[in-house]
Amino acid sequence: MKIGIVGAGAVGLLFGFYLGKHAEVTMYTRTSTQADSIQERGIVCYTSGKAKATAVKAKVLGEELPADEFLLVATKQYHITDLIPLLSECESKRIIFVQNGMGHLNAMQTIQKSIAVAIVEHGAKKVSGNEVEHTGQGVTKFGVVQGDSMDFTSFLACFPPTFTVLEEPDWKQVMQHKLIVNACINPLTALYRVSNGALIYNAYFYQTMRQLFTEVIQLLDVQESEFHWKRVCEVCVQTASNRSSMLTDVTSNRPTEIDAILGYLLQLPKAHEVKAPLVSFLHKSIKGLEM
Repeated sequence: MKIGIVGAGAVGLLFGFYLGKHAEVTMYTRTSTQADSIQERGIVCYTSGKAKATAVKAKVLGEELPADEFLLVATKQYHITDLIPLLSECESKRIIFVQNGMGHLNAMQTIQKSIAVAIVEHGAKKVSGNEVEHTGQGVTKFGVVQGDSMDFTSFLACFPPTFTVLEEPDWKQVMQHKLIVNACINPLTALYRVSNGALIYNAYFYQTMRQLFTEVIQLLDVQESEFHWKRVCEVCVQTASNRSSMLTDVTSNRPTEIDAILGYLLQLPKAHEVKAPLVSFLHKSIKGLEM
């Protein structure tokens, strides 16, 4: 089976490493330097200090249209709009999106193909062009947006038992649950320049995160708030030493996914009724740091 992966960041490399054990994987990268590195050395994954490698192919995105049976899109959310023409024209009939936030939902549903989403709860850190560190074991939740679940049966069978994938019929709710976690953790860590655990162990940061959480669930009109708050705190503890992807983007002078997370919340219908000054402040602050 042939699986293409568009985007060779931390998540793309992580999926390439595990899927490459049971499928013919091609990584589609932005640069020829990274493609050459992956092609020559494979993808090296570090887990608990031990390194293992998986051989995969690599090409520069745009040199030719992908024709893989499945195409997994692991780019940042803000690249999706530019990718729509390529994804619509390519021969791949089944496409899986792996992004933070929910700002890309409308764009991906314009593609007339079988579409699915994967919500990743693993910790991953890109070490180099062909190396990734699996920093936290989790699960991947999978949901079919367009098409039939049978369209993706063979794709899901390619994951090894150590990389748990759970099929979720209510994929939108699962994405919303992750959005709550991302909205409460990522912008604050990026602004304060701290690891995730600081939001729990610093009393002032903790109080700010609680206030932010209250605004987030009001904008989403979500019930069972204590369940979600417990989950946010658990993620902070479980990933205490991790730096959020938004913090990494800010410190590396790269665009962030703030529009797909807080920007998405500010465009919801509830935003006309609910006061969310902290959400608005953080959205503007991170946008300012991108300039």
